[in-house]
Amino acid sequence: NHNLHWHQQRPQQAMPVLTTGSYILKRVNKALAPQFLHISLRAHEFLSSSALPPSLNALSMLPVAQRLVSIEVQDEYRQLTLNAKSSGNAQDTSITSQISNAWESFVDQTWNVFFESRHQRLKAEEDLQMKSVEEEVQRQMEIKQHKGRQNRDSSPNQRTKELYDKDEQTAQLIELGERRVQVLDQYLRPALFPSSSPNDLSRPLFQHDNAIQNNNHDNFVKWIRGEYLIAKYGPFVQRAVRRYPQLKDDAAGLSSGGVVAGTQTIDGEEVEVPLDMILPSVNDVRDGFEMEGWSQVKAPYSSLDSDDDETDMQIADATIDHVIHHQLQGQIAHSGPLNAYFEMRRREDSYELWTKDYIFGLANYLLKRIEEMDRQSTTQSTTHQLETIVLDVGAGDGRLIYFLRRALKEIMSSSKSSQVRSIPKSSRQPKRKATPKRDMNTQHQSTLPTLIATDDGSWKAPIFKNKHIQVEQLSAEAALQKYGPSSNEEEGEKRTRLIVLCSWMPPGVDWTRDFRHNGLVEEYILIGESDDGTCGHNWLTWGNADFNEQFQMEQREGTNDGGTQKGNDVIAPYLADGYELVELQELSLLQFSRFDCRRSRESRTVSFRRGSGKS
Repeated sequence: NHNLHWHQQRPQQAMPVLTTGSYILKRVNKALAPQFLHISLRAHEFLSSSALPPSLNALSMLPVAQRLVSIEVQDEYRQLTLNAKSSGNAQDTSITSQISNAWESFVDQTWNVFFESRHQRLKAEEDLQMKSVEEEVQRQMEIKQHKGRQNRDSSPNQRTKELYDKDEQTAQLIELGERRVQVLDQYLRPALFPSSSPNDLSRPLFQHDNAIQNNNHDNFVKWIRGEYLIAKYGPFVQRAVRRYPQLKDDAAGLSSGGVVAGTQTIDGEEVEVPLDMILPSVNDVRDGFEMEGWSQVKAPYSSLDSDDDETDMQIADATIDHVIHHQLQGQIAHSGPLNAYFEMRRREDSYELWTKDYIFGLANYLLKRIEEMDRQSTTQSTTHQLETIVLDVGAGDGRLIYFLRRALKEIMSSSKSSQVRSIPKSSRQPKRKATPKRDMNTQHQSTLPTLIATDDGSWKAPIFKNKHIQVEQLSAEAALQKYGPSSNEEEGEKRTRLIVLCSWMPPGVDWTRDFRHNGLVEEYILIGESDDGTCGHNWLTWGNADFNEQFQMEQREGTNDGGTQKGNDVIAPYLADGYELVELQELSLLQFSRFDCRRSRESRTVSFRRGSGKS
């Protein structure tokens, strides 16, 4: 009995030792993290500016230092929450009671990316995610059933109180965000300004010297920008996710097969998770991320900092946001919770937030264009209707094609149902006012196109355990060769037509030349930044003459006055190949991207159609 008692007590005796060891380790890490980051930055600057091979830059250990700081500030954020919770302050308690558990769960999973691959996490959380989706489906159905009655029962005084409570909570979240930024500042300032003197501003890190503009430098700026946005706006993101679970991750309903367990249609097919449960609406995003007053149009890049205060900076008074935005060119001014949301997803390939309004809008656009092409082909004495292939190149994880396929089926199903029904007008129920951007009652005569997603795998996008999401591992060039228009050899007539989608083409490259080669593609649609952004090549892809090096050289040499003689011969590549640019403004208004800000909407949807321009 004595031995049994000793063994029962042993774990309890060991706990203080483990707790003490953990506490000591945390204190050591906290003390070392800023210094480690400082040393790594110095090593990075030296290795980048020296004549040593670029591969040796890995010796700087900068990514490791960044991870250590990230882990430590995350622990500090949790401690802030715990301290506020135990302080007894009513206002702080109201914050922490709402953010503690959900926030820790949401962000802690984010940091697991340092220790565990996304594919492993998706597999481990598969059952939990599916259960969560099923519960959310049921909850949303109950909300819809009672929403009308709740609105009728809600008195003006109750609604006023709800608005007041929201404003009060917003003020508390702002305060919490400021405290988190102060914590981050304590870790970053010793590394950025080790001597606290003006000489620190002359270090290569702040000079934007091309000699150090390599991947490590770009990744450091990207990292520090993300850390700041998470610190300041992370609590707002958590609140948005709680209010609109569809914002949590549009992959939540995909990784577990995308079906509702134990359900079947009348034909015996599995019931997929409704898109309403996976994709947020435009209003959800705007309301959840506090985007009232954000710009609806793209502002010229040159104008974004025109009225920013960039006076001479004194290091002692410099705020961390000023340093990141102006000294490191991290572009965080005018940002908000939407930008923090993308950073918290911790996915390099996450640039666009798909909404159900956009997906259904794009699906309707494709059906409309296919009908127009079908009508044109009949006037050209074509003896048969062409099959349309919609090819997504650089598709990443294939979500866009998956969502489009489901939206197209829903639209076509709704269209067929409306054609079959024949109900006297007098007996029809009053129609609910439809959202023009998601019109599923539009009648379409064309058949569904074949949708194909391709990607070369270089971005290592996650692979979902969903039989409906298939991504062929093909480069853009190989995908065009495989799925380019086919013809009937005997009759010499085309059998298929090709429409290409490309979302956020890699920066500095141009795939559109291959799209246009010999009129291969009937139409290609580009999604992302345009003209002067980071999608594709600003001249070769978008035809922005400001980025035409030959054009600019002629202007510098005085052989081109910008408006006559040779200037008139400068024609955008897409025009020279016989394509015209068409802005899809209605779709662009439904987009949200990683680099949107209060002053500019960065992502757009633009169509390039064959048949116009120079032949």
